[in-house]
Amino acid sequence: MSTRRPPSPPAPQAAESTTDPQCCQGVGTTMVGHFATRLEVEAAKAGGSLTAAQIHALAQRFVESEQPRFKTYYRRAWDDCTRMREALRWEGARDKPFERILMRRFAHLFPPRSGDDGGEGILSRRMIPGFHMAIDKMIGPTLFDQCARRCAAILEHHPREGGGHDWRAIHADPDARMLIDDVLMVVAHYFSDFRKRRAWFVTMVNSHLAPARAGARDEHWQLSESAFAALMRALFSDLGALAHADPARVRSRWGDAAHEALCRFILHLERPVA
Repeated sequence: MSTRRPPSPPAPQAAESTTDPQCCQGVGTTMVGHFATRLEVEAAKAGGSLTAAQIHALAQRFVESEQPRFKTYYRRAWDDCTRMREALRWEGARDKPFERILMRRFAHLFPPRSGDDGGEGILSRRMIPGFHMAIDKMIGPTLFDQCARRCAAILEHHPREGGGHDWRAIHADPDARMLIDDVLMVVAHYFSDFRKRRAWFVTMVNSHLAPARAGARDEHWQLSESAFAALMRALFSDLGALAHADPARVRSRWGDAAHEALCRFILHLERPVA
């Protein structure tokens, strides 16, 4: 049996190519490979073979003395698995109609990506988990669930030939647009104390960012006050235009107080309070 020098711990990016359960599989395969190499080295020293007791003792030493060398690798693998899990969960907003329809209004602020509506890159998709958590807290779980059910029903009206749904038609559906406007009117009320609620929202998003890939352009991204303003201006663009062009229609549907709250909120976005 030939003697080989135990390899150095794998480069951090080794785990980045793995996906979903393969991430854990990759860690296991790597560690088994390193232990097998250690067995070869020790067997060569012992004349070509090892007893069961020697293998057991070697495994114990490997765990105690070798494992610290792999801390960086473990951390990177963990981060990558977490990132992929969050991506599956939250970018599964592709499969969550309410969340997807809501995010459509500011999707152009994300960086470009194949199959998406991204463009400007002011925002990072890492904000998706915190954004949905903030919306859930602002409108309450009952309304959130009602919106999810209503959007699921809207989807059934727009099947796509060959399977799936016609998302272009869904986004243009008057019921879907009105549902989102109803939600945003609740959100506007939530920002009655603009500075306090803006700080809360920014903190909520930044404390729940999805993990970033090392070296990615958004690795150190945080939602800033200017990015918050861009996000909210995009979300409220259609509703703000309606309030400006036809305030009577807004008052008729949501009431005078709601119209005033909406106008104050939009004014803050146009001239942010320091």
